[in-house]
Parts: sequence; structure tokens; C-alpha cells
Amino acid sequence: MNSYIYPKNKEHFKRLIPFAKEVIYICKEEGIKPLLYGSYSHLYYTRDKDIEVNDIDLIIPKRYFSKIAKALKKNKIEVIPENGKIANSGSLIIKRGDLQVELDEPGVISEKDLEEKKFKKIDFYGEDINIIRLKDLEKIYPIAYETSVITKNKISKQIKSLEKFLGRKLK
Repeated sequence: MNSYIYPKNKEHFKRLIPFAKEVIYICKEEGIKPLLYGSYSHLYYTRDKDIEVNDIDLIIPKRYFSKIAKALKKNKIEVIPENGKIANSGSLIIKRGDLQVELDEPGVISEKDLEEKKFKKIDFYGEDINIIRLKDLEKIYPIAYETSVITKNKISKQIKSLEKFLGRKLK
């Protein structure tokens, strides 16, 4: 399946792609294989061009947070730990102006899964990367909805879109 698809906010997304690829490249240079998920994985599987992709979400093992933060800072890329300190954070926010990539620790997908599972390899606009499987996306949404305070409305829309695509309700 061709992964070259654009969301509703196409112009922002086109500027986001090179930044995301730069972060992915730095991860790989550091021996870290990021896993693509989030809104882009939703867009990839459903082809729903009515959703917006405002950032790129990647999963990496938490034990690599300090290593990748140093490498990104060395490349003059802003790194903001979610909870003020890298050791306490579940996410690292990577920024350049209004562009954002989020590096998250594994949640539903455990670190063991990252090491052992076979994920789908895709061409992310010229960069090879693994993406979560559709069944993993199905597991993530109900958990994200229950734990979210700020993005419940957005997640609810994505759940409805995914259910329409699947032709059934999520479990």
C-alpha cells in the first residue's frame, strides 16, 4: 500500500514530513528503531483525508530517551521532556517552530513487543520505518480515550472514523 497520502491540513503536513524524517534519521543513527503510530497511522490505514495530522508520533524504548535527547540537542533540535525531566517523562516533545514530533515510551505496545514483534514496514515519504499494525491501533484508541483529558473529542472522531473503516465497533 502506498503511504503517500495527505490529511486535511496538507500544507502543514508537507512541512512536517522533512522534520519527522530528520528525527527518524537521527534515531536510526543512534541505533534506535522508532515505531510510527498516532494520527498518521490512522491516516495510513483508513485513508481518511478528513482528519488532521498535527504532529508525528513515534514510540521508542524509554531507556533511550537520554541518548536521543543528547543527539537531537547536538543537532540543534529543541527537546522538551513532558514532565520537566527526561527521567520522569513518558514523552519527549521535539520541536522546530510550529512543527512537532513526539517520542513516546511504549504503552499498549511493550518494550518486549518492540524487540520481538514484526511490525509493518512502510515507505514514509522516502524513509523506511515500521508502523503499528491495525490491530494495535484498535487497542490504543479506547485506552487513549479513557486516559485523555484534553483530546477526548479528537480521539472520539478518530474512533468513529476507524469504526467506519472497519465496518464494526471497536472492542
